[in-house]
Amino acid sequence: MIKPDYISLKSWVVAGLLSVTGLVAATTFLAPSQAAASNDLRSATISRKNYNEAMSSIDQQIKQEESDSSIRPECRTYTKTHGKRAAKAVLMIHGISGCSNVYQKLADEFYNQGYNVYVPRVPKHGYTDNKRHGEISTKDIASFMKTSAQQVSGLGDELGIVGHSGGGDMATWLAQYGNGFFTNVLLLAPFYEPAASQAPKWQLPVLRTLYGYNILPDKFSPSGLSYRALGKYLIVKENFKKNLAAPGLKRVATVTSENDDAVDNGLAVSIPQRMAQANNASFQHYNLPKRLNIGHNMVDPTDGGMATYHQAVYTQYLNLYEGRQTAGI
Repeated sequence: MIKPDYISLKSWVVAGLLSVTGLVAATTFLAPSQAAASNDLRSATISRKNYNEAMSSIDQQIKQEESDSSIRPECRTYTKTHGKRAAKAVLMIHGISGCSNVYQKLADEFYNQGYNVYVPRVPKHGYTDNKRHGEISTKDIASFMKTSAQQVSGLGDELGIVGHSGGGDMATWLAQYGNGFFTNVLLLAPFYEPAASQAPKWQLPVLRTLYGYNILPDKFSPSGLSYRALGKYLIVKENFKKNLAAPGLKRVATVTSENDDAVDNGLAVSIPQRMAQANNASFQHYNLPKRLNIGHNMVDPTDGGMATYHQAVYTQYLNLYEGRQTAGI
């Protein structure tokens, strides 16, 4: 199984070799590309589908993936539905370099509570050559988010999103640009920026600009994460609405872990909290305690302490998603 979305950038030193002048020159050179990316990520035209339209679109996507032998079977798009439009539906988005299969058991948890569940494969992900996730573009990301929103819109009356790590970045964007579709958002170790221990803050403009806009050749972290892909997810975060307006949003919850040294945990709390406050939505934060031995991969039921505690953790996630007060694990 691909171990998704564990960020470790300590080894990258290119930033230290670049001058401020070089970065400014690159930024000037990149102005048209930056404008194009911003256009893709600062607006969205998303229309609701009915159940049959949604399932037809999803089935077509699944068939396309099944016909591509370079996509790992366990990483394909899938749904868990009750055969008709439900009162509630949820979109689950996996992380950078990750795979849709990490959500299988969490999807069951929601399905058993009456939800229709949609778990799409993020573009350029799930290939037998996992380095191909570095090929993802901002246009791919924008198109994926808009298409996924339209597809899940036909599966239920009340809609929400669960996003892990880079998927949390996307979920935050969709809450704001999703045409008011989404009432509930659950963010699991959302990746807005890497932890300072992985990439000092002064390096982030380099990662976002020179890798995010494909100026420098791609590099990969020791855990196999593409710098170009990471840069593009930073670009998504830069295109959040300044006021974090998210029409229709009612409930926001975010989960961090005391064992997670991959993402900036401060931002993983403050951005969702500010978005909730800006939209008069409820907000909850749950911090997984160190003793559980659950780190950044807090969805995968085989990883670390999740192998022992995943059922209790998934129950906690469902409670948080639905806005119920929760006890500790």
